[in-house]
Amino acid sequence: MSAQPADVGPVHAMLPRTIRAIRAALPEEKRPEFAADLEDTEAGGLAVVVTKWWTRAVVWSSPETMAELANVRAGTARTVPIEQVLGVGWRG
Repeated sequence: MSAQPADVGPVHAMLPRTIRAIRAALPEEKRPEFAADLEDTEAGGLAVVVTKWWTRAVVWSSPETMAELANVRAGTARTVPIEQVLGVGWRG
């Protein structure tokens, strides 16, 4: 098991959690699915749907994140053993 190297910090998304902002950030081909998900959701579940799609929009709208995802899928991502991050006594 491995983790991201220590020199990589957290990414802070600058995308508002609004339906308009999420729709605009999504790839064109994902927008109909987003609209259908919104239309089929009961009012009590709206926050869950917005959070789900906001997370996807943040990832899909970031070229750096998509490049890193491609590296992970290709097996070429920069990683370090998890023991280097959490210590030798870590138990998973």
